[in-house]
Amino acid sequence: MTHYKVTLAYDGTNFAGYQVQPKQRTVQGVLQKALTKMTKGQPVHVDGSGRTDSGVHALGQVISFDYPGNIPAESMLKAMNSLMPLDIEILKAEIVDADFHARYSAKGKRYLYRVAP
Repeated sequence: MTHYKVTLAYDGTNFAGYQVQPKQRTVQGVLQKALTKMTKGQPVHVDGSGRTDSGVHALGQVISFDYPGNIPAESMLKAMNSLMPLDIEILKAEIVDADFHARYSAKGKRYLYRVAP
């Protein structure tokens, strides 16, 4: 089992937020579906550094997950990007210690709010 830290960006326009919700398209759902495809059906749970609401974009959200196998970080980045829709991009993939958790290991978060007139 290999533990990964992945940084991603997404356009949240067509997502019902980050967290999996029944019958809704979510960022976590798309990521888990892609990773499950990579494992040929073995479910992979993804932990996010935080949740976003419907329509919210991200420029550098961090996720972490255990992957059953040993794929080099650069290959994981390429493999995940090959399965991502156009509104999600994997920016960076790293192999990290098993005790790293995207939410609990975060040292801070930055938010930018833009309000249109």
